[in-house]
Amino acid sequence: MTPTAEHVADRLLLADVVSEAPVPLWVIGPEGSVVVANRAAVSFLGYRNELDLVGGPSHELLHRNRPDGTSYPPEDCPIICARGMEHQGQEWFMTRAGDPRPVHWSTRRLHDTGATVLSFTPTASDAVRHRAERRLRDAVPTSAPLRSRAALRDGLYAIIHERFADPLFSVADLATEAHVSVRSLQALFADVGRSPASEVRRIRLDFAHSMLERGHAVQTACQRSGFLDPGSFGRAFRRRFGYPPSQVRPLEASG
Repeated sequence: MTPTAEHVADRLLLADVVSEAPVPLWVIGPEGSVVVANRAAVSFLGYRNELDLVGGPSHELLHRNRPDGTSYPPEDCPIICARGMEHQGQEWFMTRAGDPRPVHWSTRRLHDTGATVLSFTPTASDAVRHRAERRLRDAVPTSAPLRSRAALRDGLYAIIHERFADPLFSVADLATEAHVSVRSLQALFADVGRSPASEVRRIRLDFAHSMLERGHAVQTACQRSGFLDPGSFGRAFRRRFGYPPSQVRPLEASG
């Protein structure tokens, strides 16, 4: 049946609504390729336009690897493996530049076409935050009459190790998640001659160094260790280790 002018107008309107929706929307075809990526999704993932994405493999474009650089097999992907009408969860998606970003995602299967509609929103990684807060509570039992400063510091390190890859993670965020003031946070680290900011930076740099030793590129190590730009990463790395990141030699694989 030939579509009427009214039907064509409705389709164009629907396409415009999807394209301009503020929430990232992504449609995965039955074979796993990207059918639709609206502007919000394109922008969030750092691509130029939908032409960079449509027709490509959805799993690889969303999260070709995990935040630590290890491979992410499609058979382990909850989005690819989702069955039924609706699913949701927490994941890390990778931008075009390889920057990991925590998201909350939801899918709905379109049975008439076999396609899957995926929507996602950036989060503060609720799952990560809850794990870190639980470890902090475990380190400092509420039944204790006085909190052990050393145990509290251990809980703070647990949060840092969970969150350092987020470039927006700050000392203020650390204080909020630990339910202490920034001044108390600084005093806790001053006990051992350190500062919270320097410890976040040290953990980021140590992670970056280990990535370089495993053969990752400098840019990849920079992005996945929580640095916003290569310049600040390079300067901090040289101050920490005495040489630039480009001089790190990969460790030889053990036989």
